[in-house]
Amino acid sequence: MSFPVPAVLGFADFIRRRLAQQRVLQVAGSLTFTTLLALVPLLTIALTVMSAFPVFSDYSTRFKVMLLSTLVPEFAGKVITVYMRQFADNAEKLTAAGIVMLGVTSLMLMSTVERTFNSIWGVRRARPWLQQSMVYWTVLTLGPLVLGGGLLGWRLLFKTTHIERISPLLDESLQALGSIGLTMLVLALLFRILPNRYVPLKHAMLGGLVTAILLEATKLVFGFYIGEIANYQLVYGAFASLPILLLWLFCLWLVVLMGAVLTASFSYWEGAAWKRRNEPRRRFLDAVEALVMLDHAQDDGLALRPEDLRREVKVGYDELGSVLDKLAQAGYVQRGAGDSWVLLKRAEHILLADVFRLFVYRPECGDGDDDIAAGVEKLLQPTMGDLAQYSVAEFARRVGRK
Repeated sequence: MSFPVPAVLGFADFIRRRLAQQRVLQVAGSLTFTTLLALVPLLTIALTVMSAFPVFSDYSTRFKVMLLSTLVPEFAGKVITVYMRQFADNAEKLTAAGIVMLGVTSLMLMSTVERTFNSIWGVRRARPWLQQSMVYWTVLTLGPLVLGGGLLGWRLLFKTTHIERISPLLDESLQALGSIGLTMLVLALLFRILPNRYVPLKHAMLGGLVTAILLEATKLVFGFYIGEIANYQLVYGAFASLPILLLWLFCLWLVVLMGAVLTASFSYWEGAAWKRRNEPRRRFLDAVEALVMLDHAQDDGLALRPEDLRREVKVGYDELGSVLDKLAQAGYVQRGAGDSWVLLKRAEHILLADVFRLFVYRPECGDGDDDIAAGVEKLLQPTMGDLAQYSVAEFARRVGRK
């Protein structure tokens, strides 16, 4: 695959515009405050899940140290790690009611993160409450297990090979690679299942890898900034841990949100979809193309997944999902198992005029001046009359698609 410089620069500018559109700076600030309240509950739940498996019991302390060292840079960790450990140890002694409140606080954070990811992937309708609960439970349990399993395997590798005795430099390098690998897996899990949208596994893994590398670089820069430039301990004294923690959480969420936007943008590279203008006319054409493909598949008794539709509909998965969601709301298509899609209504019975009204102009939704609406209706009347003469199936036959 070639990467011409003009295309790369254009795609980078496309990602920059998406970052500005998503207001990642403001959203990162909001998530920082929410995380400050839910950080200890999340850490406690992770440790509780780890302790429930005997195979991980011997590594609970190491897991705690690894989690905290991944959470904060080395210098900042020296300031706040002691407090974090005390908070987590005390939280483990809570009553049942206290544990329930910890869980509620953690779920509130997960809900906020899900809404943020749904906004990045262009999702307008969230999952039903039961599905949300299942997704949250999966993240809260599978995330610690992925970290614990990776830590266990990594520890066994070092125990059997004695790398630290052979080469300390190699040992440190492998430790850094292991941290990046585990962070990549957790981020890929978040990018893959948290948004209510189809995200290809390769995009989630690549986005997780890039984000994990950026997090490691951010840790180094942040540690240098705190240790050499900004002397918070001199200004704030005993309270220096609070601004350091807030600043790091902001940087942490900023990088994660940038990684999420990058992951959602990967599908626009193929076919130079990032060059397209996101406008109602283009969405109308995408909807017709998708309906034609689903009609072909229905003749063969097949359902189509988003990657199948993407071969013909050259658009990002988030925009494709928005088109399919709107068609589903109109009763034309239905989402099945495994993100597959099928027609609910034969293409012979779907008029182009109805699809045009759905994506381009719906007079009943107009809230402007009545004279203006009437004028627009008069201008569009010939076009709507022509479109009403053709169904999606007849249009496909006329353009040679069936």
